[in-house]
Amino acid sequence: MYIDFSKLFHRASKSKNDGSANIFTDVSKWPKAWKTIFYKTYELLPSHILSRKVPERDPGLFATITERKSGRSFAPVPITTEELSTLLLYSCGEIVQDDSSTRRAQPSGGPRYPVEAYVLALRSSDDLSAGVYHYNVQNHTLECINAREFSREDIGSLFMYPWVQDAAAVVILTGVFSRTKIKYGQRGYRYALLEAGHIGQNVYLVSQALGLQCCGMGGSYDTPIEELLDIDGENESLLYTLAVGKGVL
Repeated sequence: MYIDFSKLFHRASKSKNDGSANIFTDVSKWPKAWKTIFYKTYELLPSHILSRKVPERDPGLFATITERKSGRSFAPVPITTEELSTLLLYSCGEIVQDDSSTRRAQPSGGPRYPVEAYVLALRSSDDLSAGVYHYNVQNHTLECINAREFSREDIGSLFMYPWVQDAAAVVILTGVFSRTKIKYGQRGYRYALLEAGHIGQNVYLVSQALGLQCCGMGGSYDTPIEELLDIDGENESLLYTLAVGKGVL
């Protein structure tokens, strides 16, 4: 009998009550092991010192990577639609090449592209109403699933962290696992996770280049978010969420 262990694992790890440790909001209560960065070294083996020189080819790229960090100090204001457009295009969109062909911003195993992107616009801008949107990669458009306002209580029911309530938007990445599993079997589940990570790093770097704050989150409530997106949580399920917005001046 065939058992799809990837589906069992994903279902079992949806809830924060899966046996994980209780993460105290008071950092002073964290055990030492939670605050210690561990490194693996081979102290008895020969080693070669590597250069830290910044390459001249594209110093701007390396500066962006150097400056990238998680930012949680959001000003409670919207971002522009142009900023959101750039963020999506260069994180997970189809980018036009010099020969007029297109390729995705992120690598994908296969290439099967199992990851879908959604946007919770938490604040209305001049030309985009608050609401739930799906990013149509092929047309580079935002498809409005539900135009609605979000109260601070609404946001608190979706994400564990209070600072999300001041963000302008949340990028939500989901996995349609059958796209990779039809080719790679259960190992295709890993490829969906890897792709979500690639996109997440792109979101960070593009946010940094645009002067926006960005913070990836593990603390999301899967079921209510999936209900908000109108997905079943099995064939398409939440993978990763990233809050973005203007920083406090």
